[in-house]
Amino acid sequence: MNPRSTADGVDELTAADAAVARRTRWFTRPVRRLVNAPHLLVLAIAAVWVACSMLYAVIERKGPVESLWWGIVTGSTVGYGDYYPASTAGRGVASILIVSMLVLVPIAIGHVIANLVLDRNQFTHDEQLALAATIEAVHDRVDRMEHLLAASLAEQHGSDWVRDRLAEFDQREADHTDIDDHMLRLFRSTED
Repeated sequence: MNPRSTADGVDELTAADAAVARRTRWFTRPVRRLVNAPHLLVLAIAAVWVACSMLYAVIERKGPVESLWWGIVTGSTVGYGDYYPASTAGRGVASILIVSMLVLVPIAIGHVIANLVLDRNQFTHDEQLALAATIEAVHDRVDRMEHLLAASLAEQHGSDWVRDRLAEFDQREADHTDIDDHMLRLFRSTED
């Protein structure tokens, strides 16, 4: 085994990755475009389904309705067994349909799910700033209310009693994660 530094190993891996990327670019670019274009992806799924169904119709001498049904059942990998290819060419078409649907349909489902999930990065910068300002204003109001309450309690029970209660509260708060500060840090990190 040839000893080499970690940096050299990383450089060699980076160079190897770059070489593989250059050699496979003809394939990866169109696939990446297809995967990242949901409308084109749905068209590709429909095109593969219809094309394989029609090829099945021609190869196996079946009608178009039977072939489309076969395409749905085979492409969804349900496989009822009512229609199936008897020839090698028909099985080849079935294999292409199954593999294509196993690869493309989950990617399309991923796009649908991604659009259902609310992402905080989808808000514009101005919306994020407005939300952060609103939260900051709420915190300011809560601080004022705390000061008024402390003054009122000091008048009723004395300042030593208030100081003791605040010390107890501060100790309990220090023992737990302060969720408010955590949320403010999250919002402030989106401003940067």
